[in-house]
Amino acid sequence: GASRRLPGGAIAPIMTAVPALEEAMPGLPLLDLDGAPFERGVAHGRALADLIRDNIETYLRRFESGGLERAAVLAEGENWAARLAAFDADYGEEVRGIADGAGLPLGPVAMLNARYELIYSLFSREALAGGAPVDGCTAFGALPERTLSGGTLIGQNWDWLKTLRGHLAVLRLRAAGKPAFLCITQAGIAGGMIGLNEAGIGLCLNGLTTDEDGQNTALKPLHVRVRQILQSPTLHDAIKVIVESDRVCSANFLLGHADGEVIDIEAAPTKTGTLYPDDGLLTHANHFVATPGVTSTMERISPSTLYRAPRLARLLRRHDTAIDMQIVQNALTDHFSHPRSICAHPDPSLPEAEQSMTVTSVVLALSEQTLYATDGPPCESPYQAYHLAA
Repeated sequence: GASRRLPGGAIAPIMTAVPALEEAMPGLPLLDLDGAPFERGVAHGRALADLIRDNIETYLRRFESGGLERAAVLAEGENWAARLAAFDADYGEEVRGIADGAGLPLGPVAMLNARYELIYSLFSREALAGGAPVDGCTAFGALPERTLSGGTLIGQNWDWLKTLRGHLAVLRLRAAGKPAFLCITQAGIAGGMIGLNEAGIGLCLNGLTTDEDGQNTALKPLHVRVRQILQSPTLHDAIKVIVESDRVCSANFLLGHADGEVIDIEAAPTKTGTLYPDDGLLTHANHFVATPGVTSTMERISPSTLYRAPRLARLLRRHDTAIDMQIVQNALTDHFSHPRSICAHPDPSLPEAEQSMTVTSVVLALSEQTLYATDGPPCESPYQAYHLAA
């Protein structure tokens, strides 16, 4: 079943421009999901039906702006429905439940759950063709020796299509025999994106592209991998989900553990590279820096990736003090090179369907099993606290 509730608690705003909690719009909805996979999906679909329809339309418009016909995209969604179920039967059932609960055909909902493969294949082609600019995510990980709390902190600004603002949710999901987890997702996507679990594992996710993306679609989809990472009992198992098989499209996985570990895995379709914290701190944006033998292409359409990660690292280090939530929030609201900044904002010179922004800013306190998230850019929205323990 599911209960929809508004989140409680907030971190005090760090800038006068950030509204106080009582003046702010409500934060992201929290869905408690349990039971069988299909039942979980039905609860998700019913609770977020309108948002799911909007998200389908958002992606169809973005594909159209890249030259892909709606009918072709929806037909591809039908193909992905079978692939999702083939790689993870429970995931396939949950997606089927989402469609049923929202009163939608399976194809468009499957398209949402394969949106990464579809959109990043498009991005790869746009990058090689010098196409539409893309803003991207900026992530960090801080080991306990660098944090005021003495716990592991990871987090990121998640930058994507501006019409997705207000169309995210937090899932708190319990499945028999697997660790419970808490994650941010786009309404209609079962697998989530950024989250933590009761085994101490945390995940941040950044887009990457190469000239090999999208060539082999008969591989495990990204959102299935994310779900499997979030249900992993150990960091070993979480890493295995990423590296044990080739991938349709590239992605960057920043993993943390409450016991004091952070590792970043750049995953191209057939190769991976690994980064570790430097003096307790690691940052990453949207281009490959540690994977030999790949042609990184995101910087062609999102040059800001080349400065966002090192700038975030400097902002987190510059106080020469232990990193606390206020230092993190100040860094994530940075507007250098606005609008293509760490805290990103829409570029009005672009077509509406291609405008992007920081849709949510997320900080995961892994020792406390708490997820802090904004509904919109952190310069405008307060961080709300979501706890894994009900």
